[in-house]
Amino acid sequence: MNKAVKKAMEMDEFNNDLPDVEAGGTIELSEIWDGTGEIPEESFSYQLTDTDWINYCFEIIERNEDMLKSKIRILNIELL
Repeated sequence: MNKAVKKAMEMDEFNNDLPDVEAGGTIELSEIWDGTGEIPEESFSYQLTDTDWINYCFEIIERNEDMLKSKIRILNIELL
């Protein structure tokens, strides 16, 4: 498990379903984003507490007509 994700799970006050992915991994956008709101182009964040977030930074490597099926590469996972 990624260290930032593990720490985020411990801090999470909102019962988020945090994706356990690793930097460098290639996944579908749907694994980190549920389709709510604007389509993320470079990162997506989950609120953990009133002041803490976890941010998944990525690059789109293969766009799909259904954005949820687009392939992305995780570049970094950081606590904010």
